[in-house]
Amino acid sequence: MNPERYLAVIGSLNDTDLLQPIEARIAPFGLVRCDIAMGLAVFARADLPIAAGGSGLVIGQHFGDTAKSPGDPMFPEVLTTRTWGNYCAIGLDRQGAVSWILRAPLGHLPVLLRQKGPLLFVASHADLLLDAVGEQPELDWTFAAQHLAYAHLQTERTGIVAIEELLPGEMLFNTAAQMWRRRTMWSPWNWTTRDLEILDPADAETCLRTKVEATVAELSRGARAPLLELSGGLDSSILAASLAAAHAPARAVNLVTRATEGDERDYARASAAATELALEEIMVPDSFELCRPALVRSARPGLPQLLIAADRLLTTQARCNGIDAFFSGAGGDCVFASPGSAAPAADVLLRFGIGRRFLRATDALAEIHHASAWQVARMAWHQSRRGPIHARWPTDPIFLAPDCTPAAAPDHPWFDEPEGILPGKRSHVRAILAALAHVDGYPRHEVAPSRYPLLSQPVVETVLRIPSWLWIEGGRERAVARRAWADVLPAKVLGRRSKGGLDGYSIAMIERNSDALRPFLLEGHAARSGLIDRSALEAVLAGRPRRGDTAIYRLFPLIDVEAWARAWLGEP
Repeated sequence: MNPERYLAVIGSLNDTDLLQPIEARIAPFGLVRCDIAMGLAVFARADLPIAAGGSGLVIGQHFGDTAKSPGDPMFPEVLTTRTWGNYCAIGLDRQGAVSWILRAPLGHLPVLLRQKGPLLFVASHADLLLDAVGEQPELDWTFAAQHLAYAHLQTERTGIVAIEELLPGEMLFNTAAQMWRRRTMWSPWNWTTRDLEILDPADAETCLRTKVEATVAELSRGARAPLLELSGGLDSSILAASLAAAHAPARAVNLVTRATEGDERDYARASAAATELALEEIMVPDSFELCRPALVRSARPGLPQLLIAADRLLTTQARCNGIDAFFSGAGGDCVFASPGSAAPAADVLLRFGIGRRFLRATDALAEIHHASAWQVARMAWHQSRRGPIHARWPTDPIFLAPDCTPAAAPDHPWFDEPEGILPGKRSHVRAILAALAHVDGYPRHEVAPSRYPLLSQPVVETVLRIPSWLWIEGGRERAVARRAWADVLPAKVLGRRSKGGLDGYSIAMIERNSDALRPFLLEGHAARSGLIDRSALEAVLAGRPRRGDTAIYRLFPLIDVEAWARAWLGEP
């Protein structure tokens, strides 16, 4: 059972008979009850940290000044600036009533919300929340359309009717009229101002390494047997070095596919040898049932079906070796500002004008993207003179029925950007937002939680202070990170220009599951809801999958939505 499960019931709880049926319904989850105040009862796994004081409590991991003195009065403004981690904080007023609920900035512990009558239910997992309120799931197909149309964008809306999520850095507070309202307490834009910029390359490297190592040390402290997913790429290799610096009792695993781009063993071996981490290499099965219900009943589609076999291997590793925390470099490309356009050169142009700095930036990007400097310069000029191509978020509604296609992307607090934001910094923030959509809903979390140090508050605040042009110096993406660990990681990894991928693996999975895909998608819950453009889907399913065919890769989100729906509703 997931070690980071909790449920908080908020409201008038004077009648003990009110909580008894809730306790009975959630008994299978093995949670322990903790009465905090007259209007607050908390149920949690026994090994989930809870720090309670006179003015509230913090559920989950939290580090920093306030974590050292949990008995002090708690204020959201203080928590978001002096504390970080994976937590949900609940504040009490002088009468002992709940006045606010805060989710940690960049925190990965979910905070799901459901109001039912006079009670507000707050929980980590959708299945726990539904059992607590005694309801059957009702899927929100409008959400599913948004999920498919706007990939990698996660907002307060979930796929379960009447369940919302408190976003990282958001607070829910009780107004004088006893109405719950949202407020953003932490914003990435506060860390993109000119007065906070780290302009010196050496300072940037020192700050980045210091923050990553300190973050990894805190997250691994107390872990008896952490397991690092070591691909051999720069991001996971940096975590290997940081775990070694923290003297954490960690080991590493490298998952290998038979396709050439999925075999990164040489790089993983080099990183493991340099950091003295024990490394195990495991081959991922090249055939499995893609068309099946998701293994986790989550608030949104979680683990991609394509990664089921890899997740099972990690789960087995955890069970057999007593693993109590997975460490992942997920989001590293986004956090370390790997450029997807000419935006860094546009930033230089806007800040310094045409000159040597601009020429260096265009040359660097030309080398990174295998383009000409003139092409980069032209793109940078256009980017510096107009707003973003996608005012909110890119869309690709390829398999959605026309009448189900959303007219606009849903709102998110991070879309409220300041005036004059540089294009490269906008791209950086949006890339981090996209990465945050892929940190929960994994079956292996039933055994041990995942830690994502590169997506933590201290690291993200630091990288946002580093200008985009420093990340591309010397014609290398993630240049600041490469130089910061140049004395630890092998040249084979630091100089690597290739990147592992799943293209061949993806095509093979579609081919091996081709007979099952048609009924799974065309006769499934999503199709019966009217969500799907059947003619467009049938045309793609009738063809032979091949590399580079974007329509084939867009099948996977649709497969994930159908698998998620079947996990809740059963076979159609």
